[in-house]
Amino acid sequence: MQIRHALVHLITLGMVISSALMIWKGLIIMTGSESPLVVVLSESMEPGFERGDILFLQMSKHPIRTGDIVVFNDGREIPIVHRVIEVVHERRDNAQVDFLTKGDNNPMDDRILYTHGQLWLQQHHIMGRAIGYLPKAGWVTLVMTEKPVIKAVCAAVIKSTLTQPHNHHHLLAASPSLLAAVLHRLSPLPSTALAFFRSLPPPHPLDASLALLRLLAPHPRHHPTARSLLRDLSLRHPLSSPLLLPSLLADPHLPSWLLLLLSQSARPHDALRVFDHMRAREVVPDAHASSALLTALAKSRMTATARKVFDQMTRAGVAMNTHVYNAMLHVCLKAGDAALAESLMTRMDAAGVPLDRFSFNTVIALYCRKGMQYEAMCVRERMENQGVKADVVTWNSLIHGLCKERRVKEASQLLREMAMAGVAPDHVTYTTLVDGYCRAGDLEEAVKLRGEMEAMGMLPGVATYNAILRKLCEDGKMKEVNVLLNEMDERKVQADHVTCNTLINAYCKRGDMTSALKVKRRMMESGLQLDQFTYKALVHGFCKAKELDEAKEALFEMMGAGFSPNYSVLSWIVDGLCNKNNAVAVLAIPDELMKRGFPPDKAVYRSLIRRLCKKGFIDLAGNVFNEMQGKGLEADCLVYATLACAYLTAGKPVAALDILNEMAKKQLYITPQIYNCMCTSYADEKGSLNMLWVHAIERGLITKSVYKVMHQARMKSSNPAV
Repeated sequence: MQIRHALVHLITLGMVISSALMIWKGLIIMTGSESPLVVVLSESMEPGFERGDILFLQMSKHPIRTGDIVVFNDGREIPIVHRVIEVVHERRDNAQVDFLTKGDNNPMDDRILYTHGQLWLQQHHIMGRAIGYLPKAGWVTLVMTEKPVIKAVCAAVIKSTLTQPHNHHHLLAASPSLLAAVLHRLSPLPSTALAFFRSLPPPHPLDASLALLRLLAPHPRHHPTARSLLRDLSLRHPLSSPLLLPSLLADPHLPSWLLLLLSQSARPHDALRVFDHMRAREVVPDAHASSALLTALAKSRMTATARKVFDQMTRAGVAMNTHVYNAMLHVCLKAGDAALAESLMTRMDAAGVPLDRFSFNTVIALYCRKGMQYEAMCVRERMENQGVKADVVTWNSLIHGLCKERRVKEASQLLREMAMAGVAPDHVTYTTLVDGYCRAGDLEEAVKLRGEMEAMGMLPGVATYNAILRKLCEDGKMKEVNVLLNEMDERKVQADHVTCNTLINAYCKRGDMTSALKVKRRMMESGLQLDQFTYKALVHGFCKAKELDEAKEALFEMMGAGFSPNYSVLSWIVDGLCNKNNAVAVLAIPDELMKRGFPPDKAVYRSLIRRLCKKGFIDLAGNVFNEMQGKGLEADCLVYATLACAYLTAGKPVAALDILNEMAKKQLYITPQIYNCMCTSYADEKGSLNMLWVHAIERGLITKSVYKVMHQARMKSSNPAV
């Protein structure tokens, strides 16, 4: 079999060589020249011909005239391509025509190149007259001539191909440095280097890939290929690491390309590492990469980092255009920082950077989100004054802001202005208004808008139906709810999480757990995963229906799905047990969780203790507290403060002081968040709460800043006129 393969390759090679010889001989016959094609090797004919150009020669019977470009060989190894500058038609001794040549880029004629003692060229020296050329097509021959290492590699590859077809793969793979050296030698020929690289089987060595990348980067026509290669490398290798990144920073294009790719690939931390290295090397990223980095940081909610990076970009000299500023305005939108957005607009105006539609829409959305409707309207007016037409996104943001503040009549007026401005409303426009009217309690107007939406050829989507369903459920109109659900089925509108959770919550509040469970089953059958809102509604519904065993099963199912119960969920179960005079059963909840494979954490014990204290079962709360400490879980400041306040309310000041002393011993200080939480939970126990603050201040458990906040709040509550 091996002999057969060798014969096949040998015959194939023979056919290739024979075909090449036949073509070459055919060209010789057609052109009359012994060398129909030659490659320009020197710069002597520039600017007419450059190194690497292929010349097409012809040897016709027409006489050679002054100005013709000829190829001659007077016995040297390499022919010469030069121009004829003088023709002597008749010599005195033998009446033969003589020629004198000269390179266009040479200062003198070619007599110094001729054979010693020869002053003229004769007809037999001429190999052909140039009749055409192909620019740069002969660089392969040029490189093979000047770079012996490449000739040796190609010979090795051909030899290995003839003996064993796939050995050249191992030859090159075994020496990545050799492959990188070959690519470096091919740097004048990027297309040839790329073709050679692609002929090798993957995976390609990293050194060779980086060498090819650096080879292609200076050539604009190869930039798409280079960026694609860089993208593949960034997925397979940690290019942002300190070991690899320095090799890319020397090129003016590669750092910005890598920064752009990492930012667009949702890898902001890697992109930041690249940006820091660029800044250390004083390499300035381009505007496209800079805006991509800021956008990636905004999407990752890394707004504080984005502000710092933007300042560093400014100091580094990044060309701040509209796109970079727009990315930073997007950061302001994510952070809700209207003041920074205003300062950015001021900087854009001062620098002469124009605001486009995206700039205005981002600022309008930010103002509407912050409830600054007047400022949003002013920005829209500025848009019009600067000739930037508001689009549907602009109008939708303004309408949403008004609807969020229950100013639905003004929002409807904007809808009419929108139509007058020639901007057609879309699904988002009508759904926002329908939801706004439902939240404002005007279901009739919401239904009317839905009819107007359908009249314009826009069928309501699931979001539109959800808004109306929520209002119907709040009003207890379950018959109308069923009618609307049937309409959704007829129109093939698929219910989503919001639809199902709205229905489950409505049925649970009514105590109709059978219907709630039916919706839950349909939700699971349709492929929708239950979320934490679903489980919370079920726990609350079972507790309200006094079906506490089912409530605990829903709790266990919730934790099994990966959702941690919050204070409200556990409070409903504790309240249900207390209402059934079975508060002692609360002590069994941690053990039940443990048996189900859910070891109770600090949050579970905290919620149980807080709720038992609120319900007045201070002794049971103390038992849970002791059990918590017995399992090695350290109580936090909120647990201690809750127990101390409960002991004070129960008339046990000694126990309360012991708790506070233990807090001081463990240096558990009351923070503003805990202070606000306690004030909210024990708003009806002001006497006990005031005593708690006095004892806490005596023991240094409240900092001065918190004490000032507390004192100001007490002054305002005692004197509303202040």
